[in-house]
Amino acid sequence: MGTLSEAQAELLGSRGGPSREREEIQAAEASPEALQAGKEILERLLELMGYDVQVTISTGETSKLDVHGEGEEKEGLGALIGRKGERLSAVQHLLNLMLSRQMGAWTRILVDVEDYRGRRERQLKELAERAAERVVESGKMLQLEAMPALERRWIHLALRGNAQVMTQSIGEEPNRRVVVLRREG
Repeated sequence: MGTLSEAQAELLGSRGGPSREREEIQAAEASPEALQAGKEILERLLELMGYDVQVTISTGETSKLDVHGEGEEKEGLGALIGRKGERLSAVQHLLNLMLSRQMGAWTRILVDVEDYRGRRERQLKELAERAAERVVESGKMLQLEAMPALERRWIHLALRGNAQVMTQSIGEEPNRRVVVLRREG
């Protein structure tokens, strides 16, 4: 048996499976070279999948590749996103594997399609705020639906500044969920 490289070890979760969710949470600034290489890989990958789309590079808190379509192509992008963003996460994971191999070091880039992640983040912030209001009014904890790590993170961040409630993740993947609790005191 050989030993795992750092990139391979980081890629594997504690149970030996892909750590796709950890990858989404830890997406960091990638170099301009890595972003350009990632853009080219993603364009080719999407072309092979039969999509005629534009890929643009976004930088900010995280390095991100945005996928945009027009007309009928835009309508078909829902299939690329998949149920609860599962296909989008799979494409992103595949891109990061291919890019990391090409760059010789683990590189993380988020992939977004027609602002799906942005819309989902806004929806979850609203959900978090409504849940916090219900918890404060009722005094009872509230369990949210099971969701991927990135989405749970958005819930935690949305309520981090709320002095009346706190959040906690419970359960095991893929059924891990956020619980909103009233703060003591």
